[in-house]
Amino acid sequence: MYFGRIPRFSPSFSPAEALISARMFLNPPDDDALKVQEFEQKFAAFIGVKHGIMVPSARYAFYLLLGALDISADDEVVIPGLTYFAIPAMAALAGVKPVFADVGLRSHVLDPAAFEAAITPRTRAVVPTHLYGTPCPMGPILEVARRHKLAVIEDCAQSTGARYNGRRVGSFGRASYYTFGLTKNITTLSGAMITTDDDEINARVRAQVAASTPADPQKAKKEALVGTAMMFATHPLIYPWTLHPVIRLGNKLGKDPIHEPFGEPEVVYDGLPSSFMKSRPRAVQAAVGIKQLERIEALNGARIRNGRALDVELAHVPGLVLPEYPEGAEPIYMSFVVHHSRRDALMAALRRRGVDTTVGYMNNCADHPLFDAFRRDCPHAAQIKAEQLHLPVHPSLDSRDVAHIVESVRRALKEVDP
Repeated sequence: MYFGRIPRFSPSFSPAEALISARMFLNPPDDDALKVQEFEQKFAAFIGVKHGIMVPSARYAFYLLLGALDISADDEVVIPGLTYFAIPAMAALAGVKPVFADVGLRSHVLDPAAFEAAITPRTRAVVPTHLYGTPCPMGPILEVARRHKLAVIEDCAQSTGARYNGRRVGSFGRASYYTFGLTKNITTLSGAMITTDDDEINARVRAQVAASTPADPQKAKKEALVGTAMMFATHPLIYPWTLHPVIRLGNKLGKDPIHEPFGEPEVVYDGLPSSFMKSRPRAVQAAVGIKQLERIEALNGARIRNGRALDVELAHVPGLVLPEYPEGAEPIYMSFVVHHSRRDALMAALRRRGVDTTVGYMNNCADHPLFDAFRRDCPHAAQIKAEQLHLPVHPSLDSRDVAHIVESVRRALKEVDP
């Protein structure tokens, strides 16, 4: 029996990895550092660089890299206008001015021409963000950065395993960072990674991480429990009777019961959160990450299969704007983001048909009240923010699910645009 009830995401966290977590909590290893080091080395080898350093979060990774590159007060860093608020917030916390540059309207990633136009004599670095699993056009970006002698810090939080001209993203810049949250294509339930070929950056970041203490084991246990619960709750045979009714009710009440618990308040940091300095990664996270690395090609392959199918089947649907990809980019379809002028009505119509969708967490930070002091005109980022809608594309989908999404989009559009 096919229920036609499709969650917006399904964690890559597997029953085998849940068992690893439980075993390690019951019988902790004597030395967390050895397992963490193993994961760091294997992850760096996967990306194709010398060093990997596991850290508590992507935002802290960015903060650490600003310090490691001696980027500080009165310096400027070019950041895409369409990004997660925590990245420009971290720059501001470090005393660095975030200068926003617009993105491609359909690619959603940094526009090289907008990047170059944002450069001033105080610019020290650029942060190309491989958003939604789509690689930035790194050739033109690197050329601009070379001419202006700027450091390149790649934001790979949503793109682990994606390639540009055959090379994995994260292997182009001076350094890169990734995140392993529950909804990402590779998860350790929390935590992040910095990668670099630069020995000095590696040494500086490691010194900072070594000064912290291991993560609170209670926090790690809670993350493992949440991951296991979401793994089962989004299973095709369980989801129709658990999360789906909650989402339907939330839709009627004008609430998003998934977006709100997994989101966070958007604030300007008045200091470095103390939790960052008390969150050195634990062996249990690394052990899950190692198992995830063994499956990442299969997981990404399923995303690519589903994303390409949506690309083909929705290509000529009237009123719907599909994503596009820079030349040389090999996306992993972390998200499949479409645009529609009546986005909210389309989202509601899809949810009524059993297809859960979301507007996502990315914002037009160039026009965000938090960053009034750095306000800049990024019209593409503004339009994307108003029109973007994420269709399910995760590895748990099969061909029936993809066909149901396509048919639901067609029918929902006829309801929204009769």
